[in-house]
Amino acid sequence: MPKNNLIPILLGTLLLLSCTGADSASGQVVTLPDIDISGSPNGIVPLPSNTPAVFREVFSKYTKLIAPNGKPIHFLVQDAWSDDKILKARNVMEHQLASYPGSRYGDDKAVVANAMADVKATMTLFNTSEDANVARAGSLGRGVTDLAMQSLWENETTVEGSYDYMNHITRDASYEEVLHLVQVRGIMNALPEFQAEIETAHTAAAAKGWSKDHDNGSNSVEYFAQEFDVYFDLWVVQPKRWEGRDLEPGEMPEGTAHWGQNAANTRLRLLEIDPAAYEVVTSFFHPYLTYTPQLPLDFEGTFSIKLDESQAYTHKSQHLRNVTLTGSNDANLTGNRHSNTLIGNSGDNILTGGEGDDRINGNAGSDTAVFSGAYADYEVTTHEGFVTVRDLRLNRDGTDSLMSVESLQFRDRTIEL
Repeated sequence: MPKNNLIPILLGTLLLLSCTGADSASGQVVTLPDIDISGSPNGIVPLPSNTPAVFREVFSKYTKLIAPNGKPIHFLVQDAWSDDKILKARNVMEHQLASYPGSRYGDDKAVVANAMADVKATMTLFNTSEDANVARAGSLGRGVTDLAMQSLWENETTVEGSYDYMNHITRDASYEEVLHLVQVRGIMNALPEFQAEIETAHTAAAAKGWSKDHDNGSNSVEYFAQEFDVYFDLWVVQPKRWEGRDLEPGEMPEGTAHWGQNAANTRLRLLEIDPAAYEVVTSFFHPYLTYTPQLPLDFEGTFSIKLDESQAYTHKSQHLRNVTLTGSNDANLTGNRHSNTLIGNSGDNILTGGEGDDRINGNAGSDTAVFSGAYADYEVTTHEGFVTVRDLRLNRDGTDSLMSVESLQFRDRTIEL
């Protein structure tokens, strides 16, 4: 969603875009010191005491990605953010900056990541929009720091495996807001030809009355991020909540995305009615999500990355390839048509690879790998602690590599290993 803007030309895309400037009190440019995250298992650390006060007054946690040029892309985080949600935001950026070999513009995204790091690109993870407004009016006002900032709220972010995600409640803005930073501070600087194609596609869509923001304006930054959302099917089923507010029935028109701003709400519909948008997205991004979510410690039940029309969340999760369980609860994972990596936890897990050549690791507990055919349809071999199960029928379960799995469940029998 567009936010209250500081830079009119971007129509609110970058809420806290701060160019090189000086602290009015000290006359010094305020920047972040080098912050070491290597001692943290998940790369998230408390904001160090040597961080300038203008940051410590607002933020409490920190993480980063290191660009190929060795410079950081920062994440400054307020106190309401759980580590799971911080990892979600970082995962999304990792995906957006993951090179896509063979694609027209995403073949080597090092230039994009380097361009971002060169201008000190920073995700500012605020608790709410109100918190962001207070910071903007105070210590982090425009011109105080040399960071190029883009904001995301805690109450517009949802984590795979959470109650919110599984019940498709909150509109997840992480994809959109992170991409704003990637586009404005990376693509625009490093890939001007690609940016020109995005603008051309946007102009054509706007002429048809699509991709309008809430101020009845339109810009290529909002357009590109919205089409990215649509490409990953975030709007097949309308969300129930936006930034902590329950949505009224009919507030979001069915069959559209982004409050009716987009005429397509699914990947297939995008290809049908806006092939130019489909082309710009697929020329830069993988057709699946490249990151591996770690489900929350308290997750129970089954997490499926196979589309199931009866489970609204699977419209989103179907684009994942890999999933990891954490904690000790008994829980299950179901794979999809991709070659998946499914990793269990210390509880008892039922792990179903499905189509593709999958890697399944049960970890601790008593774990079962599930196959769709009869036992006689498979070849089972063991070598150096790994079990390989090869489906002798084509286009069904593929060849799966298993470790720390105690039993194999076929349609007609279960065997112990």
